[in-house]
Amino acid sequence: MPPSPPPPVVGPTTADQVARRGRTAAAVALVALGAVGVAQVATAAVLPALTRQLGLADWQAGAVTSLSGAVVVASSPWWGRRADRRGARPVLLAAVLAGALGAVAVATVLAAGDLLPAGVAWVLLLLARGLGVGAAVAAAGPATQVVLVARSRTEAERVAWIARAGAVRGLATAVGAGLAAVLAGLGTVVPVLATVLVLAGAGAAVLASARAPGGGTPVASAGPGGVRPPPTGDRLGALAVPGVRVAVTASVAVFLALALVQGSVGFLVQDRYGLGPAPATALTGTLLLAAGLGSMLAQGVLVPRLRWAPWRLVRGGSGAALAALVAYLAPVPAPVLVGVAAVFGAAVGAGAAGCTSAASVAVGADRQGDVAGVVNAGNALTFVLGPLLATAAYGVRPELPAALAVAAGAVALAAAARGGR
Repeated sequence: MPPSPPPPVVGPTTADQVARRGRTAAAVALVALGAVGVAQVATAAVLPALTRQLGLADWQAGAVTSLSGAVVVASSPWWGRRADRRGARPVLLAAVLAGALGAVAVATVLAAGDLLPAGVAWVLLLLARGLGVGAAVAAAGPATQVVLVARSRTEAERVAWIARAGAVRGLATAVGAGLAAVLAGLGTVVPVLATVLVLAGAGAAVLASARAPGGGTPVASAGPGGVRPPPTGDRLGALAVPGVRVAVTASVAVFLALALVQGSVGFLVQDRYGLGPAPATALTGTLLLAAGLGSMLAQGVLVPRLRWAPWRLVRGGSGAALAALVAYLAPVPAPVLVGVAAVFGAAVGAGAAGCTSAASVAVGADRQGDVAGVVNAGNALTFVLGPLLATAAYGVRPELPAALAVAAGAVALAAAARGGR
């Protein structure tokens, strides 16, 4: 009888390999998302000083920022659909490239200084910061969600990864602001150039992950016969799905509440506590920092550990935000207000993660970019209109922005009640 052949060498299982590739793809997508966020904040931080240096009016700096927000609102759904159809990697690369080109152009305007006519410099800023960085922000979010959902095996994992993406955005805000604060002493152009290096590193990571075996990011799955089914409701896109509409309504309400508070808190601390410009600025910055840290903690740690269903997160986050807003309306001491801001930030972070997750689970894997683009656009719209509404309402009564935020939180709660579990 012939001898038995030696047993085969058993390597890692296919499931292990797939899981490892999924973790790598998710990490790379989050790096790209964070790099774009750093560029968004760092370039925004230099705009006021740059426009004054160029002799531009303050409204022209505002126009650059508003154009960036409008680009996110208008183009994010398109980028999301492209990520569904072509795969997330090309969209992530486009986001990083657009952000890098925009940052390089901003740095060029900074370096040129008075050599450029003011009108030419303003047009370049509109193109660079408004269109370039705006397009990067519009593309990065939807493409990242496509990757994260493809990596998730359960609803709880999907919620956790979406929450981590929110935490990365918060961390990017802190890093971008930190780069501007620390490096501006070396020259206003230095923080912007630093963001170019950050984006270049992120682009290299995306390219390297694609070259790895099986490293490409997913394309929306095809239907029978290899033909990808067309999206339902071509004109409405993801909004044709009732569950998505409800989730987007809740998300817009949550972010509108945040924009109303952020847009008026600087005035409120001056009037409530009788502070001058310097101490008022310091307290405002402390409140915004506390809210940001609360949001990062909720999205990066609390939500993944809770493993709650999406609409339960919306209900919990909205309810906690309403409680914080009631305390915010009361004449509490400044240290107490800092704690209230942290609770409010955590509540908004948890609620936002729930809203995005609720929209995500309302459709299949082949519609994630579309859904993320719509959510991204709705949230961006609140930061275009919210500050205007906040300042106008504050001029009527100092309590009115917070009261409107309470109403927005109630809308989110009502949407959660309609949305289900």
